[in-house]
Amino acid sequence: MAVEEEMDGHGSVARGVTPGERGLEQSFGRTAAILDALSDAGETGLRFVDLVRATGFSQTTVHRLVAALAEHGFIEQDRGGGRYFLGLRLAGWAFAAANRFGIAEVAQPVMQSLSDATEDTVYLTLRSGDMAICVSRIEGAYPIRAVVTKPGDRRVLGLGAGSVALLAFLEDPAEIERLLRLPEQRAGRAARGVDEARVRHWIETSRRDGYTLVQDLVPGTSGLGLPLFGPGGDPVAALSLAAISGRLEPPRLGQVLRLLREATAEIQARMRPMRKTQPPR
Repeated sequence: MAVEEEMDGHGSVARGVTPGERGLEQSFGRTAAILDALSDAGETGLRFVDLVRATGFSQTTVHRLVAALAEHGFIEQDRGGGRYFLGLRLAGWAFAAANRFGIAEVAQPVMQSLSDATEDTVYLTLRSGDMAICVSRIEGAYPIRAVVTKPGDRRVLGLGAGSVALLAFLEDPAEIERLLRLPEQRAGRAARGVDEARVRHWIETSRRDGYTLVQDLVPGTSGLGLPLFGPGGDPVAALSLAAISGRLEPPRLGQVLRLLREATAEIQARMRPMRKTQPPR
């Protein structure tokens, strides 16, 4: 909901903080509304007019907030200047949040060992609302590398082995259906040339086989993924591995899957003590 602008005696927007920090509270609320709208939009971004419509704020307010957020790296514009997206600075905050809950920190040495053993590239992906964000990557030493995602990249659920695992292993089928139907999810899949039937196939085979195998999302590459579960029973993160497709065929596929399962189990075990030390809410 939009809040009335605070004006100074000359009819312009007051820059100072009002008594009781009401002005600061309003600024944080408005900033959060802008970032929430861009987060919901995902990879498609939003035009200025869309931001105005989504937040209910005046054009003046949106313009002022957008300019400030862009200056500090919280949002970015595409090269054509037509759409806004969340900025990479927020990815750094996501990494910090991930480390607060222990996942990225405890996963790092396990990921390194897995990459050393397979010579392939290993990823840690977290669910953030209705999106997936890559928070860590260990590049493999194999001469032909399959580096298709970098830390900070956000994408809709269902694109890539880790992202598919986050979606496929949700306990409630109704939640999977809700996510598949979201307009921003459909738009994100369409932008990558992936139709819903293909994602549903990945989900079905993942639930049947107990692991995710995504082939040729990027031509010539394949990925394996397994979920990391939170206390509620749903995936909070996923460990995945990417390689050129020929390296993820039997019998090597079975060998790599065994190593991936062992690594996932180790990270899951390391997460449990950290959960017990979290302060009560």
